[in-house]
Amino acid sequence: MKILQGIDLLKKERIQKVYLKFGDKFLSRIFSFKEIEQIKDNNKYTNKIASKFSAKEATSKAIGTGFSEGVKFKDIEILNKDNGKPFVKLHGKASLKIDEILSSSVSISDEDDLVITIVTFIVKN
Repeated sequence: MKILQGIDLLKKERIQKVYLKFGDKFLSRIFSFKEIEQIKDNNKYTNKIASKFSAKEATSKAIGTGFSEGVKFKDIEILNKDNGKPFVKLHGKASLKIDEILSSSVSISDEDDLVITIVTFIVKN
């Protein structure tokens, strides 16, 4: 087994500025339809957008490519279970970068103006 891990720290203000400038155009460029539904179901838009964005960044680092080698934001989907627990679904090029995921974990925490995310994959060697 091998452990792949990525971490991201993000200032919420950065996301808030972009969202205020571009609105739903920004959301549709970065997030899937399901992710946007979950964002809009939350009364704290900026927190939810920043959390999912940070989780996408951390995931791309765990994959080992960042957003290069054909991996796009929409290839990484960060969704929440009914109890709020986040999980990751990989699509497109991102899904081709990791073979045989045995387990994955997404942990997101926010405080004041910051969001931090750690994403871990356990994969077969």
